[in-house]
Amino acid sequence: MSLVYQHGDPLHQFHLAVGDGHQIAVEEFGVSNGVPVLVLHGGPGTGLCRNSLRFFNPNKYRVILFSQRGCKDSTPHQFDHITTDSLLRDIQTLKNHFDIDKTLLAGGSWGATLALLFAQQYPEQINGLILWSTFLASREDLHWLYGANGAAAQFYPEQYQQFSMGVDGTDELLERYRKGLFSEDELRRNKLATLWCDWDHLITTNGNEHGLRLNCMDSQLQKAKYMSYFFSHQCFINQRQIIENVAELKGFPIWFIHSRHDLMCRYAAVYELATRCNAQLSILNGVGHDSNAECYSEAVRRAADLMLCKLSKR
Repeated sequence: MSLVYQHGDPLHQFHLAVGDGHQIAVEEFGVSNGVPVLVLHGGPGTGLCRNSLRFFNPNKYRVILFSQRGCKDSTPHQFDHITTDSLLRDIQTLKNHFDIDKTLLAGGSWGATLALLFAQQYPEQINGLILWSTFLASREDLHWLYGANGAAAQFYPEQYQQFSMGVDGTDELLERYRKGLFSEDELRRNKLATLWCDWDHLITTNGNEHGLRLNCMDSQLQKAKYMSYFFSHQCFINQRQIIENVAELKGFPIWFIHSRHDLMCRYAAVYELATRCNAQLSILNGVGHDSNAECYSEAVRRAADLMLCKLSKR
């Protein structure tokens, strides 16, 4: 029996201007006097997901969801003034809008990346982190995902051969996709978007065809463009930036939840980071990158409950 939480209608739902012509879609749930937690969605490029509400006690937490620039209901769907730094500034803008001094940050995959980067830049503004399926955005992580010698290619060589289109080298592959997805050739854009999303779905679900799938071509194209844009630019951060700034993560509690069998995000890298910053690490077996699995959902929910206990003692 699942022990995750149920939420009602949002307390507030609106668009917030964050500068450079961008507006982000925002939703607030739980109780207005609860422990604030900003939930950062994955991707890059997917948009806010109410499914993540199930991790947080609606009687204890003030849960704020939002779609990052250019994602889902945020506008416009363009890439002007979109970098990792601009996404981090938007978190600050959102905190200021809600008059939140210190907050928890929570997120999975790319959302965990942003949470770690923000916490390293503004450690005095963080109460703690709850992170699952964490992506550290190093060159090793990109090779793991898209390189011929990466884990995904070694597990699925037939599908990788189709995805890579005979291109050698991770950088070359990502640049080929980025140029094609942003080209004027509609047929080529759509073909590459389908290839990209098929590969992403495969390594997210470890071949489980029951996983969530994007069917709308516009959604597939936007997701593929967003991911290839960030990954071809090394996520706009320095190589191993997160692991090399681990000292900034030692002033607040951190929970990592990660599967050993995650083909999307390397377990060994998260283990190293968790060890170096003395964080809690919940290790899952038998599941991949998909946090919708019942054991994964309940592990994140337990971490969120334990975080409340931890904060009440500080």
